[in-house]
Amino acid sequence: MSRRVLLAISVLLVTGCISCHRRQAESPIIVHVIRDPSGPFVGQLRRATNKFDITKPRLNNGKGIMIATNEGNSFAQLLEQLTEAQPEVVLLDSEADIPGGKAIRSQLGQPSVVCGGHPAYIPAWVQNEKREAAEVYLRFLTHSCDEK
Repeated sequence: MSRRVLLAISVLLVTGCISCHRRQAESPIIVHVIRDPSGPFVGQLRRATNKFDITKPRLNNGKGIMIATNEGNSFAQLLEQLTEAQPEVVLLDSEADIPGGKAIRSQLGQPSVVCGGHPAYIPAWVQNEKREAAEVYLRFLTHSCDEK
Protein backbone atom coordinates (compact mmCIF):
# COMPACT_ATOMS: atom_id res chain seq x y z
CA MET A 1 0.00 0.00 0.00
CA SER A 2 1.08 3.48 -0.69
CA ARG A 3 1.74 6.04 2.01
CA ARG A 4 -1.24 8.11 0.88
CA VAL A 5 -3.63 5.19 1.32
CA LEU A 6 -2.20 4.39 4.76
CA LEU A 7 -2.42 8.05 5.76
CA ALA A 8 -6.02 8.27 4.54
CA ILE A 9 -6.99 5.10 6.44
CA SER A 10 -5.25 6.38 9.57
CA VAL A 11 -7.03 9.73 9.38
CA LEU A 12 -10.39 8.03 8.87
CA LEU A 13 -9.81 5.69 11.82
CA VAL A 14 -8.72 8.49 14.13
CA THR A 15 -11.61 10.79 13.18
CA GLY A 16 -14.04 7.89 13.41
CA CYS A 17 -12.83 7.02 16.91
CA ILE A 18 -13.01 10.65 18.01
CA SER A 19 -16.56 11.10 16.71
CA CYS A 20 -17.71 7.88 18.38
CA HIS A 21 -16.26 8.89 21.72
CA ARG A 22 -18.96 10.86 23.49
CA ARG A 23 -18.39 12.78 26.64
CA GLN A 24 -20.43 11.11 29.31
CA ALA A 25 -23.17 13.46 30.45
CA GLU A 26 -23.02 14.55 34.06
CA SER A 27 -25.93 13.55 36.24
CA PRO A 28 -28.32 16.39 37.01
CA ILE A 29 -28.76 17.78 40.50
CA ILE A 30 -32.08 16.53 41.86
CA VAL A 31 -34.05 18.90 44.08
CA HIS A 32 -36.42 16.95 46.34
CA VAL A 33 -39.56 18.95 47.11
CA ILE A 34 -42.13 18.14 49.78
CA ARG A 35 -45.55 19.75 49.41
CA ASP A 36 -49.20 19.21 50.19
CA PRO A 37 -50.85 17.24 47.35
CA SER A 38 -54.23 18.82 48.06
CA GLY A 39 -53.15 22.37 48.82
CA PRO A 40 -54.85 25.38 47.25
CA PHE A 41 -51.99 26.15 44.85
CA VAL A 42 -51.23 22.65 43.54
CA GLY A 43 -52.34 23.42 39.98
CA GLN A 44 -50.30 26.62 39.87
CA LEU A 45 -47.28 24.86 41.23
CA ARG A 46 -47.49 21.98 38.76
CA ARG A 47 -47.73 24.38 35.83
CA ALA A 48 -44.82 26.43 37.14
CA THR A 49 -42.69 23.33 37.72
CA ASN A 50 -43.45 22.13 34.18
CA LYS A 51 -42.37 25.54 32.84
CA PHE A 52 -39.21 25.30 34.93
CA ASP A 53 -38.40 21.86 33.50
CA ILE A 54 -38.94 23.09 29.94
CA THR A 55 -36.36 25.84 30.41
CA LYS A 56 -33.70 23.15 31.03
CA PRO A 57 -32.33 24.96 34.09
CA ARG A 58 -28.67 24.68 34.96
CA LEU A 59 -26.30 25.55 37.77
CA ASN A 60 -23.48 28.02 37.20
CA ASN A 61 -21.16 25.07 36.52
CA GLY A 62 -23.47 23.74 33.77
CA LYS A 63 -25.06 20.81 35.61
CA GLY A 64 -28.74 20.36 34.93
CA ILE A 65 -31.46 20.64 37.57
CA MET A 66 -34.37 18.22 38.02
CA ILE A 67 -37.31 18.59 40.39
CA ALA A 68 -38.60 15.52 42.25
CA THR A 69 -41.82 16.20 44.14
CA ASN A 70 -42.90 14.02 47.04
CA GLU A 71 -46.57 14.60 47.67
CA GLY A 72 -47.13 11.46 49.71
CA ASN A 73 -50.40 10.09 50.99
CA SER A 74 -50.21 12.01 54.23
CA PHE A 75 -48.67 15.45 54.10
CA ALA A 76 -48.80 15.74 57.90
CA GLN A 77 -46.79 12.51 58.19
CA LEU A 78 -44.23 13.79 55.66
CA LEU A 79 -43.79 16.94 57.71
CA GLU A 80 -43.28 14.91 60.88
CA GLN A 81 -40.43 13.06 59.15
CA LEU A 82 -38.92 16.22 57.71
CA THR A 83 -35.53 15.97 59.40
CA GLU A 84 -35.18 12.30 58.41
CA ALA A 85 -36.18 12.87 54.78
CA GLN A 86 -34.12 16.07 54.46
CA PRO A 87 -35.69 17.49 51.29
CA GLU A 88 -34.06 20.45 49.57
CA VAL A 89 -37.33 22.44 49.38
CA VAL A 90 -40.40 22.50 51.65
CA LEU A 91 -43.51 24.20 50.21
CA LEU A 92 -46.36 24.95 52.58
CA ASP A 93 -49.86 26.33 52.28
CA SER A 94 -49.12 28.57 55.26
CA GLU A 95 -46.58 28.94 58.04
CA ALA A 96 -49.11 27.32 60.38
CA ASP A 97 -48.27 24.00 58.67
CA ILE A 98 -44.72 23.96 60.06
CA PRO A 99 -44.37 21.03 62.43
CA GLY A 100 -44.08 21.99 66.10
CA GLY A 101 -40.83 22.68 67.82
CA LYS A 102 -38.28 25.45 67.61
CA ALA A 103 -35.61 23.02 66.38
CA ILE A 104 -37.42 22.38 63.10
CA ARG A 105 -38.42 26.02 62.68
CA SER A 106 -34.81 27.10 63.11
CA GLN A 107 -33.67 24.51 60.53
CA LEU A 108 -36.13 25.87 57.96
CA GLY A 109 -34.83 29.44 58.15
CA GLN A 110 -36.53 32.34 56.40
CA PRO A 111 -39.19 31.58 53.80
CA SER A 112 -39.36 32.71 50.22
CA VAL A 113 -42.85 33.65 49.11
CA VAL A 114 -44.02 31.78 45.99
CA CYS A 115 -47.21 31.23 44.03
CA GLY A 116 -49.34 33.98 45.50
CA GLY A 117 -48.02 34.11 49.04
CA HIS A 118 -47.16 30.54 50.00
CA PRO A 119 -44.02 30.02 52.11
CA ALA A 120 -41.18 27.97 50.63
CA TYR A 121 -38.09 26.94 52.57
CA ILE A 122 -34.61 25.70 51.82
CA PRO A 123 -33.60 24.05 55.09
CA ALA A 124 -30.22 24.63 56.71
CA TRP A 125 -29.07 21.07 55.96
CA VAL A 126 -29.07 21.80 52.20
CA GLN A 127 -25.56 22.69 51.03
CA ASN A 128 -23.41 23.32 47.96
CA GLU A 129 -24.86 22.38 44.55
CA LYS A 130 -28.13 21.21 46.07
CA ARG A 131 -28.62 24.63 47.72
CA GLU A 132 -27.79 26.45 44.48
CA ALA A 133 -30.27 24.28 42.56
CA ALA A 134 -32.99 24.81 45.19
CA GLU A 135 -32.39 28.58 45.05
CA VAL A 136 -32.69 28.58 41.25
CA TYR A 137 -36.02 26.73 41.54
CA LEU A 138 -37.44 29.05 44.20
CA ARG A 139 -36.33 32.14 42.27
CA PHE A 140 -38.22 30.76 39.29
CA LEU A 141 -41.34 30.11 41.39
CA THR A 142 -41.15 33.61 42.86
CA HIS A 143 -41.47 35.15 39.40
CA SER A 144 -43.18 32.54 37.25
CA CYS A 145 -46.01 30.98 39.23
CA ASP A 146 -49.19 32.27 37.58
CA GLU A 147 -52.57 32.65 39.26
CA LYS A 148 -54.56 30.47 36.84
